[in-house]
Amino acid sequence: MQDSPHKLKNTAVPSLATRWISNRLWREKKMTQLSVRHWTPKYVARWLKEEGFCDYVDLLCNKHRLDGTSLLALSEYDLRSPPLELKVLGDIKRLMMSIRKLQKQNIDLLEELGVPFGGLSPSSSGSNLEWLCNGDPGRDCDSTNTAPVGEEYQQYTNGKYKQQMRRLDPEYWKTVLSSVYVVFVFGFTSFVMVIVHERVPDMRTYPPLPDIFLDSVPRIPWAFAMAEACGVILCNIWLLVLLLHKHRSILLRRMCSLMGTVFMLRCITMFVTSLSVPGQHLQCTGKMYGDMWAKLQRAVAIWSGFGMTLTGVHTCGDYMFSGHTVVLTMLNFFVTECEWLMFIHFMLRA
Repeated sequence: MQDSPHKLKNTAVPSLATRWISNRLWREKKMTQLSVRHWTPKYVARWLKEEGFCDYVDLLCNKHRLDGTSLLALSEYDLRSPPLELKVLGDIKRLMMSIRKLQKQNIDLLEELGVPFGGLSPSSSGSNLEWLCNGDPGRDCDSTNTAPVGEEYQQYTNGKYKQQMRRLDPEYWKTVLSSVYVVFVFGFTSFVMVIVHERVPDMRTYPPLPDIFLDSVPRIPWAFAMAEACGVILCNIWLLVLLLHKHRSILLRRMCSLMGTVFMLRCITMFVTSLSVPGQHLQCTGKMYGDMWAKLQRAVAIWSGFGMTLTGVHTCGDYMFSGHTVVLTMLNFFVTECEWLMFIHFMLRA
């Protein structure tokens, strides 16, 4: 008596299911026998397919050549960040659960490689740690996101990480070098001002350039002295900021470097370009200082008086290339940008 087709069909289905299960168990046994350390991208691709992540085989195994060791070191941060940048949240979570299951099976290898497991070091994976969320002590957080290895990161409650600010090295040698640089440039500027003073064009031949605004408003005699007084006030505020700021060495060398470079460019411009004085109220004529020694003495006088009329220094050739404008602008920028930072830092420490 022959078996009916229905009976043959019913017996074939369990046979195929049994064969598929046995083949899967054989493959898992073979992959388990082969240490994850020796997995090639081909083995990783097979593992991904068995876990149901066929869509990411090409990205992880073919494009980025992920092997067994790098698979164990993979974190959710890596999956979300470039160059992988997985977009499907469900796939990210499921893939990380499969990777953590594999990490748990190879905890000894993780400890040997020094790779954290579950956001903690392997040696402390069993310890009971409490995380703080939103400043509330004793509240546990979901620590499924693993921070990048070897970096100091701050974890937010949404699972994202932000790299903490590293300590800035004061590098005092750079500050000393920039200070020497700006002192040299100021001295060189003083000498160039002496040279330029000898070449001031005659106002009868080269009258002042017309200016629609300045020619239409009355001249304020005390305006120039007030500008210098504002410069002195800003300078004192800047010194106070330097005294109280945490990174005073960095601020000082930046100020010296920028100031020296701007004044050096000003020297070049003054030397190659001769312009008349800006107004008829300035009685300026070219003045010869004789030999080099007299010029150096005049340059030292300008340098020691900071080029200000408040200290008795009077020059002519540099009016159209205002050093006062350079100093006022630079001091204003540094004071306004750094004063609030210093105040915030002081209040936080208090």
